[in-house]
Order: sequence, then C-alpha cells, then structure tokens
Amino acid sequence: SFKVTQLASAAVWKGTTDASGPLSSQDISSQNPDASGLTLSAAPFAQAVTAGTFTVNGKQITIATTDTLKSVFDQISSVTGGAVTASYSSASDKITLSSGSTIVLGSGADTSNFLQIAKLSNNDSGTVTSTAKLGSVQTKSVLNKANLATTISDGGSGNGAFTINGVTISFSATDDSLTKVIDRINSSSAGVVAAYDSVTNRLSLTNKAAGDVGISVQDTTGNFLAATGLAGGTLTRGNNLLYTVNDGPQLTSRTNSITSDSSGISGLNVTALAKGTFSVAVAGDTAKIKTAITNFVNEYNKVQAQINTETASSTNAPATVTAGTLTGNQNTAALDSRLRDLMN
Repeated sequence: SFKVTQLASAAVWKGTTDASGPLSSQDISSQNPDASGLTLSAAPFAQAVTAGTFTVNGKQITIATTDTLKSVFDQISSVTGGAVTASYSSASDKITLSSGSTIVLGSGADTSNFLQIAKLSNNDSGTVTSTAKLGSVQTKSVLNKANLATTISDGGSGNGAFTINGVTISFSATDDSLTKVIDRINSSSAGVVAAYDSVTNRLSLTNKAAGDVGISVQDTTGNFLAATGLAGGTLTRGNNLLYTVNDGPQLTSRTNSITSDSSGISGLNVTALAKGTFSVAVAGDTAKIKTAITNFVNEYNKVQAQINTETASSTNAPATVTAGTLTGNQNTAALDSRLRDLMN
C-alpha cells in the first residue's frame, strides 16, 4: 500500500522579466514624423504582423507589412474622421487609442492580426491601451540585433562563454541567434531545457531531471546571462516525491518512480501518477502463463494431427487399401512415441 503526499517536479530558474527592449526608443503618433523608419515587418513584435484589414469603430484600415507604425496610426485617425487617435509610448512600450466616445475594435471580416499583435482589446471605454508591453526578443536575429534590453557583448572576440551547472556554453554576439544558443544549451550536458516565453518576456532554465536540486549560472566571457536576464534570475525549487509504503516512515525520491533504491524493496519499480493512496498486488501473471500453455498445446496438436494424417491408411469401396506416406515408418513411430512421453 502506497500513500503519495507530493509528486516530484523539476526546478526552474526564471530570468528577470522585460528581457527585451521596447518596439521603439521614441514616442510615435500621427504628429511624430521621426518614426517613419519603423515598418511593421521590422518592428520587434512577438509575432509577425500580417497584411490585411482590421476594424476600428466599424471602419476598415488596410495595412501592408511595409507600412510604418506611424502610417497605421494616421490611417486610424483618417478613416474615423479624427474620432480615434493612436499613439505609442516608448516609456510604457504600449499603443494607446483615444476617443471622446467608446471605441469598438474588430469585426468578423478582419484579415490582419494587427489588433491581436498590438494587444488591443475592447474595454467599453474611450481609451484602449495595449494590455502588456509590445517589444519582444527577436529570437532568430543575431544577438546584437535581437532587441535585448541590455546590449550584449561576447568580449569583442566572438568567443563569448557562460556556464550552466558548470558546463561551458559558447556564443558569438554577431553570428549566433538566441534560438541557436538555446539549442546549444539544450543539447549540452548541462541537464536543463532553456526557453524564451514571449508572453512573460523572459528566459528560463528547467532541470531535465525532477527533484529538489539547484541550477547554477555564471558569465565567464561577455555578458550573455546578464543581457538576457538569466544572471539576475530566481530559482523555483523542484519537489521530491514524498510517499510511504504500508504505513511506514516517509520516504523520498527525486523522480516519480518508486524503486528499490528509495524504498528498500528489492525489484520494486512503480511510477506514481497522482497524489493519494493506491495499492499494488504482487502476483504471478497467470494470463501470460495461460496464453503460453494454450499456444504450446495448439502447436503440439498440430504436430500430432500431421503425424496421424501421414501415417494413416485408407480403404476405398472395392476394399483397396492405400497406405499413407509414412505408414509403417519406424522413425516416425519413434518420434510420435517420444513426443507423447515428453508431453506426459
């Protein structure tokens, strides 16, 4: 009888939030002509903006990925007759739509994802602001152009390095993308899975093995960990499996497998799937035994049937006797006798 009070889980090292810089280092509005270079295709959103239409107050705005953010704002103002204005704040890294009356966004005919990418949603008011910061790390761009909040450096040699759990990971700020470095971490012997979450805007390291064990990180050449927020991260400790056997003392395991190593029961290997009490019956597998015996009997009967067929004689209507192929064959008779002896 087992009682599981806690399942094992992996430790996670969570980097600081806001790993990325903003969409732009300057404010943007229909009155700001200096942002003409920030096109939708180049803006560091978490996802690519798709060309098409979106709707504001029942009016359709048509955009192309080559449009600038400012030109989109100008369109919003133009098609709504100035009723809705749009602006971007570099300080908050958010877009704001303003109107003297309630703003209604979107329609079933929209073909562009601009409103979703800009995190603009209806709120029954005349002011709609992005629900979260818009800038995101560009994971497929080289590191020094990935829109990180902190300028990254590899020491100037292209041979940057850092360690995770004592394992050295190399990187180049001008040649490697964040995706490439993450893949390098995940395929290394550091024993962690690295990932970037665009929703929380931070990187994380999760132990591949469960249990209450730590994760250590350190920059050695350059500042990869500091620039990505991992250097200032925090550890969410993993859990060990806590259980008892037959109402005995509490036992622990770093994984959800209960083995002889943690239980002291020779040959035991049970996986806990949930907290609670469960029982395991230890017995012979009679179903497998029955199947094996049945298969053997069937094969034996086939052999006997074949011997009987080949050694039998037949008599037709005129009383002509026809001997079987092996009728009277002594080797066959000896084989038949020996098989019967073995079966008995």
